[in-house]
Amino acid sequence: MKRTWIIGLAVLLFLVGCSGQRALPPEEAAAFAGQVDEMSENLLTALNNQDYAAYIRDMSAEMLAVSSEEQFTQVYTAIIGVLGVYESRTMSQVLEQGRYRTVVYTATFANEENVTVRVVYDVSTDPPRIAGLWFDSLLLREQ
Repeated sequence: MKRTWIIGLAVLLFLVGCSGQRALPPEEAAAFAGQVDEMSENLLTALNNQDYAAYIRDMSAEMLAVSSEEQFTQVYTAIIGVLGVYESRTMSQVLEQGRYRTVVYTATFANEENVTVRVVYDVSTDPPRIAGLWFDSLLLREQ
């Protein structure tokens, strides 16, 4: 059940896949990450605060179609319930494939310091919209 939310929230991430992605050069990656920084922070802070309206604020139409308050509650329980509250993040890299860019962060949560958070952005819109979200960590894998 806890893994079901990953599928629902990462539908487009799976479409993007890992093959065919290219890492942006560091300067370009930093520029893009800076452009979407407020959206990424809002997404994670909204999850911390159990604020569904803020959480979906920057999502693409496709993400909104697969998101619900019930799923949000499941995500909150599966992520914050296991990892503790979100504290900070550092951009590791930005991957690009077609109309999607994935910002990969190393995030710190209260119960685990090295959580990989991937936020996928659809860059075919202006501004880019959140099209996928994925969390990975040792504690989450144990669930």
